[in-house]
Amino acid sequence: ISRLRRYEDASRTAARYSDTAAQKLRKTQVTQASGVVATVISLASSLYLLASPSGSREVVTAGVNTVICAAAYAHMAGFWNEKEQTRIPLASDFNEAIRGSEKVVLLLGTLGLGWGVAAGMWVVGMGDGVMGLAIWAAAVGARVWGIAGEMGWK
Repeated sequence: ISRLRRYEDASRTAARYSDTAAQKLRKTQVTQASGVVATVISLASSLYLLASPSGSREVVTAGVNTVICAAAYAHMAGFWNEKEQTRIPLASDFNEAIRGSEKVVLLLGTLGLGWGVAAGMWVVGMGDGVMGLAIWAAAVGARVWGIAGEMGWK
């Protein structure tokens, strides 16, 4: 977001003269906001689950977070992709800002997967045990390993 904000004044100026630029600016702001909201809700839910005693809330909380992360992922992926975003030659900071947003999309997908697997583990009664943790770690680890190249981690 901080990289994209560097170009906000220029984008606002362009938006005054171009409906397309105005639409892109609005879509940029809305998609970034959806990613932030999903991430904050996920973090708050994690802290809530850590602080609260065990009960039936885990399945609902994990299920709701799965849906929220999946919705934010789909919303952001529809805009932050190679088809929609144009790389600009000699504008490496701008291109890096686009690439960073595409990374957020990948991470939201991983976050949604993690919540989905956690919900599944709680549904089958394995959410509190070591086996549930191992299955969750394997699923999320496989996803992270799969996207590591795209994230520049390999």
